[in-house]
Amino acid sequence: MSDSRLSPNELYSFLRRVPLFHDLDESALRIFARVAHLKNVPRHTFLFYQDDQGDAAYVIRSGEILILLTTSDGRELVINTMHAGECLGELALLTNAPRTASALAQQDSQVIALPRAEFLNELERQPKLMRHILEITAQRLRASTERERALAFLDAPARLASVLLELDLAASDVGFITLSQDALAQHIGVARQTTAKILGQWRRAGWILTGRGKLVILDRAALRKLAQA
Repeated sequence: MSDSRLSPNELYSFLRRVPLFHDLDESALRIFARVAHLKNVPRHTFLFYQDDQGDAAYVIRSGEILILLTTSDGRELVINTMHAGECLGELALLTNAPRTASALAQQDSQVIALPRAEFLNELERQPKLMRHILEITAQRLRASTERERALAFLDAPARLASVLLELDLAASDVGFITLSQDALAQHIGVARQTTAKILGQWRRAGWILTGRGKLVILDRAALRKLAQA
């Protein structure tokens, strides 16, 4: 992981387009642009680890970051997928507690790091920013609760169907899903062999098509019925 250089004006231009900062006044954005720095996070590299102390919040400039939770038995579960324009790592700053999850680059990514002191100062000065942060936190807690409920009550095929439908929606512009079986297994909390077995059954049933690291859903209705069972 390495730092890159962007001018304060370039950083300001990007940050003003980030939905989280839409209501910030110019002076606050200028402060962020002056103290922020750009980090390159290569594919399969961790931006931070669960239980690290939080020293910065991050805004994704490009790429994709997976949020991973390590369970007591050593499994890693994907609890969220973050994309360009989204903020992550702010919860540890608000609570002054260690990171509750790890952040792993799913592909080559760039993030803008906002140092802890300046981020917290602007939260105190900008009530609208604090409100946005609380709204984002509430949304993530709701999504996390839904994922935990799925892990607790749905069997592996239902969980996999649900994840594939979410990924299919996010990948609608390209028409196929690019995610390894290992990554899919992390999303649903099972072994890779279990994931491979389920995908093989669905491929033979004509529900999906796989090849060269890509997956295409052919029968969304069948997967939707399974996910909702």
